[in-house]
Amino acid sequence: CGRSVSYAAPTATDNCTGMLTILKVDGTGLMSGDFFPVGTTLQKFETTDECGNTSTCMFNVVVIDNELPIITGCPTNIVKSTDPGLCTALVTWVAPTASDNCPGVSLSLSPNLPPGSIFPKGTTNMTYTATDVSGNIAVCNFSVTVNDNELPQITCPANIVVNADAGQCSAVVTYTTPVGTDNCPSPMTTQTTGLPSGAAFPVGLTTNTFKVTDGSTNMATCSFTVTVNDNQNPVITDCPDDITVSCAADSTIANTGGPAIATDNCPGV
Repeated sequence: CGRSVSYAAPTATDNCTGMLTILKVDGTGLMSGDFFPVGTTLQKFETTDECGNTSTCMFNVVVIDNELPIITGCPTNIVKSTDPGLCTALVTWVAPTASDNCPGVSLSLSPNLPPGSIFPKGTTNMTYTATDVSGNIAVCNFSVTVNDNELPQITCPANIVVNADAGQCSAVVTYTTPVGTDNCPSPMTTQTTGLPSGAAFPVGLTTNTFKVTDGSTNMATCSFTVTVNDNQNPVITDCPDDITVSCAADSTIANTGGPAIATDNCPGV
């Protein structure tokens, strides 16, 4: 945190002949060739002639620290999965150390998330900065990436069995629409097959499938069936009346009514 500095010794002249003494003033500076610390060192010399007259001269030795501090053990990029049931992860690492040619180097971290902190899903860029007393800096960069690999959850109602509504080939069926949940906010639930709650379900079996997708494209599905049974008998109308005729050889049967008509709540009778 300094350097050896040599300088030419000062000289003195006087109007009178005789011995002149040149001395460094006590408590100021260092001798030529000495090790000067970083910063400004005042050098003060005084000369005295034989009559006791004195004169002084001064100069500064300025040692500038241009040497960058050193960061050792910068972490490599970190990749983790979210902790179970959470959209965050506790992340730890071995913090680096900082050294410098001069004492007093400091090490800071931005953002202020030291080892053992809770990190959100996504990538957080981290920077350690070492700063020495002369304002020289060194940095090391790494990233913490938290991935959401946890599947969302969704639960469907139990299978439903109903009879067709009166006079209909269907039944209006209501159910509790499933809604997916996830360790991270705002999963999206959609129905991919079947009919929504409150719709008229046709006779037969309808499969209802729901899908939940989270923000990391993780997906889960569930399904249930709605079975509508047709238990209504068909109806025959316009059945002809009973017909009575004699057995004469030339008897004919008059068509006194139209053909019978069959109807049903479902087509195809």
